[in-house]
Amino acid sequence: MMEKFVSVQPKSEIIRKYIAYYYFHSCTDTKFEKSFVFYPNYKNALTVYKNAEILLSEEGTTVSDSKTKQLRVLYTTNLDKSIRVRFKGAFDKIGIVFAPLGFNHFVDKPLFEVLSERVGYFDYFGLSFKECITAVFEESEESEKARLLDSFFENRLADFDVPILEKAVDEIITSGGLAKVSELSEKLTTNRKTLLRLFQKHLLCSVEEYKKMVRFRQAINFSQEQNGANTLTEIALFSQYYDQADFIRQFKSITKESPKKVIPSISKLGDETYWKLE
Repeated sequence: MMEKFVSVQPKSEIIRKYIAYYYFHSCTDTKFEKSFVFYPNYKNALTVYKNAEILLSEEGTTVSDSKTKQLRVLYTTNLDKSIRVRFKGAFDKIGIVFAPLGFNHFVDKPLFEVLSERVGYFDYFGLSFKECITAVFEESEESEKARLLDSFFENRLADFDVPILEKAVDEIITSGGLAKVSELSEKLTTNRKTLLRLFQKHLLCSVEEYKKMVRFRQAINFSQEQNGANTLTEIALFSQYYDQADFIRQFKSITKESPKKVIPSISKLGDETYWKLE
């Protein structure tokens, strides 16, 4: 087997509310070398590598094959930049992609108390998670892998109840990122300061950052769903940017590249994963 990528939805109806999908990405070729670029998203993810050396830097992440038996868990809440992951050699990786606010239902503290940075190593789930992940890596059937992960997360469910934040996130996503803070405050009968505090406390970002990412991902998703058949003007209109120039400017502020260059280069892996393959 060379490279393989499979995505699977949770089997549990309960977990499906909080986890968008799992993916299993692996390669047995010891000479394998490839880079992937993934772009900002309002969905957070845990990625787990088996027997790998991980190097985190400003330029991105490098994953190298290692004979040392270990599990490395990374948490990513990527709202502000494109991240390049370079693979060197064989690898075995599990991805857990959470629905908006989904991750918050599995920790018993506000997110800012759990994570010190937006991308980094993650050990909060402790030994029980590593035992679960070890079993998942040893399992060959993807549906059984998903069942094992479901079971772990069902046991990890915490009491996260912040209705104002949940309603605000839902309004932003439903509006395609266009909901104004003033409108949200009025509709949710809360003041602007409280809303901003809740976003920083539980999502590690501002309301405006979150809105920007929702709009950006909506544009990417629309383009992918149309198999790249739409023009930049059509994507801009669908995502309700002021005009094509505004779309290009906002896109560049996120990816550092023009949509004309980025959008055609994005590949779809599995059901919902969009990466630029290099």
